[in-house]
Amino acid sequence: MSFMRFFLVGWSLFALMSIVGCKADKEQKAPVALTWEMGATNVEPGYYENTFVLKNISDEPLSKEWAIYYSQLPRKVKQGTPAVRVEVVNGNFFKISPTEQFVPLAPGDSMRITFRCTYKVDRNSQVPEGTYWVETVDGKEGKPLPVMMNARPLPSPESLKGYPDASRIYESNLRLADAPALKGSDILPSVKKAVPMEGSLTLEGKVALTFSDEFSVEAGLLKDKLTGVYGLEVTETAPVSIVLEPLADKEEAVNDEYYALCVGNGQIKISAATSHGIFNGTQTLLAMLKGKQRPYQLKAVSIQDYPDLAYRGQMIDIARDYTTPENMKTLIDVLASYKMNVLHFHFSDDEGWRLEIPGLEELTAVGSRRGHTTDESSCLYPCYDGGYDPDAATPGNGYYTREAFIDLLKYANDRHVRVIPEIESPGHARAAIVSMKARYNKYIETDPEKATEYMLSEPEDTSRYMSVQYYTDNVMNVALPSTYRFMEKVIREIDAMYKEAGAPLATIHLGGDEVPHGVWMGSPKCQALMKEKGMVQTHDLSEYFITQLADIMYRNGLKVSGWQEVALGHTEEAHRQLRSQTAGVYCWSTGPGSDEVVYQTANNGYPVILCNVGNFYMDMSYNGHPDEGGLDWGGYVDESISFSMLPYSIYRSLRADRKGNPIDLDKAAKGKVALTEVGKHNIIGVQGQLFSETIRNFESVEYMLFPKLMGLAERGWEARPAWGVLSGVQEEQAFNRALALYYEKISKDEMPHWAKIGVNFRLPQPGLRVKEGTLYANVAINGAEIRYTTDGSEPTAQSMLWKEPVKCDASVVKAKAFYQGKESLSILLKVE
Repeated sequence: MSFMRFFLVGWSLFALMSIVGCKADKEQKAPVALTWEMGATNVEPGYYENTFVLKNISDEPLSKEWAIYYSQLPRKVKQGTPAVRVEVVNGNFFKISPTEQFVPLAPGDSMRITFRCTYKVDRNSQVPEGTYWVETVDGKEGKPLPVMMNARPLPSPESLKGYPDASRIYESNLRLADAPALKGSDILPSVKKAVPMEGSLTLEGKVALTFSDEFSVEAGLLKDKLTGVYGLEVTETAPVSIVLEPLADKEEAVNDEYYALCVGNGQIKISAATSHGIFNGTQTLLAMLKGKQRPYQLKAVSIQDYPDLAYRGQMIDIARDYTTPENMKTLIDVLASYKMNVLHFHFSDDEGWRLEIPGLEELTAVGSRRGHTTDESSCLYPCYDGGYDPDAATPGNGYYTREAFIDLLKYANDRHVRVIPEIESPGHARAAIVSMKARYNKYIETDPEKATEYMLSEPEDTSRYMSVQYYTDNVMNVALPSTYRFMEKVIREIDAMYKEAGAPLATIHLGGDEVPHGVWMGSPKCQALMKEKGMVQTHDLSEYFITQLADIMYRNGLKVSGWQEVALGHTEEAHRQLRSQTAGVYCWSTGPGSDEVVYQTANNGYPVILCNVGNFYMDMSYNGHPDEGGLDWGGYVDESISFSMLPYSIYRSLRADRKGNPIDLDKAAKGKVALTEVGKHNIIGVQGQLFSETIRNFESVEYMLFPKLMGLAERGWEARPAWGVLSGVQEEQAFNRALALYYEKISKDEMPHWAKIGVNFRLPQPGLRVKEGTLYANVAINGAEIRYTTDGSEPTAQSMLWKEPVKCDASVVKAKAFYQGKESLSILLKVE
């Protein structure tokens, strides 16, 4: 199922919940309906036409006393239709309202509201959403009511920028044609060393499990999987036994995650020096059962395995799109099955604060709720999902109670997944800033000291700025002592939760990214601090903030982590402090002109986690098809692109440019900063990012992650693939063989397993080519069916099945892939 279908289903459910949410809404409905369409794109450089058709569906004339609100990805607006004003309320929240020139609209009549916007809409997940109506009486707005909105199809979708080229996909898939047959030890991520032995064993109905006491948690989790997923009864005695035991020679362990697994002689033995190593071995065993039917037959083999990189993480943004603890547990379980060991918990941002902090109740009372408001005293403005009811079960509302978060920490810790929380600061902090303003207003009359204790903004600040997401009020004031009291309060409360959960906490991620130009320049407090400290530029204030927070963290037994900006442009004195107090610098900006930052940072002595936008930003769309969700400012990311990332050769990590043209990999590093031996030691891990501006439900979270996540898991475990040190034709051939094996694993083992356990995933589109009147087709997924049409209609499971080259004289061919109950988006080929 496509992202757009999930988007529409999610919106339909949201609208339904909103409508039935209160008795008044059942009895009332908005007097208007909207239809949206994208207009001309060449009316003015940088702007396109945006049109709403407003129809009066009531029995009364439509007067001037109303407003309609909607959400859309941030953009600038220029007025058009004189009778109606369209304006940005805040960031990605917009308002439509009549002007004095508005003439009452008779029942059944319509009018076109045309205006200009930056950023052309070229995919369906970016159209306006969450439209709702309010009536105004004497300047005051009444109760919101949902507005039904229809979005007209984008014109000529196959001509949109980035629409996938069916012929290019076909050529790309040809390199996968000679995929090798899978061996029993061919799993994801790949094992380091597997030595085949004579014989095999069969797991029938029962299996015995014995283990050392220190591995009881891992044994319990293994038993649950063997029983729940594979239908095996775990008993004390059985023909085949699984043994979990300490490694006889601890010197054999390359690192803490090393394990040895031996299959043969009626026994499966997993040995390791640590419980984490044992857990990894159990996940390898379970992976070897994927794609098989009972009775499960395993060939005898001896495996020695360990990861190259200690940090293998995935960031999940629950600030923009709330993800429940239950769904997060599901995700943790799947991440752990691929031996990933970090969940980066992005719980705060401009659009939401999702974690209960005792003593700062406003963070969740206000900051975890989005809905209709004129002053944000009780909730934040709607955004992204557009939900107007702050109490409804929408993607904009929700938070983790202290108890729920502690429970999540325990769940993750049992599966050897560290949870690293992120307190976005000083930028991306709007939810916290608004919440502390609400606290100020609540207590200023009764307890002024309490009102100002944790303030994050200065009322006298006249600074003018605009963030990347078009916010003008989302940066903490770094000169206020109350800002540091707030941060230390949150840090200590989080630390207490980890201690109660018995889970390790070595670092907290403090964000630090995208502080906009112009911030703090109109703040009297900041100007006074700059004068006192002899500062000359705003970066000095950023440096002051991060060094102060690093000291606070250090006093609390923690190290600081942050996005790459926290380690850039500092004085040598600041670098000396931060090198010793930093656990990780998350380098993300790896496009042309900024890719050297990664190795510069590592060479400068900082521990680096590679978050390459071009390879590991899972919120980037798979391709330019209009029904694909996601963003594309960092390019497109699919499972082959995540697989191609090279931690120690990042300049060679993208094999094609933004237009799909191949890059000369042998020249990619020419003239660029080289990774030193010191720097190589400082590359400690890889991480995927899933920001959720375009995500509305958990099914879409899974869709964007699977199968992209497979490349991330593979590269964190195997950071030095054999093809990574080759060049020219040899490199291309070796890469294609490795890629073919990778796709074979995904096809034969992972996708059937995801279908079995209920994980949503994406099927890639097939490739098409018509040559000399003959239609050729292929798809990257082995076993998938290709169904096609020649009359321009959308293919279905009943359409013609492509099996072999077939004569074709049609002018257009459309095709889809079908596999494991899923279908791909369609692909269109115009025949010349």
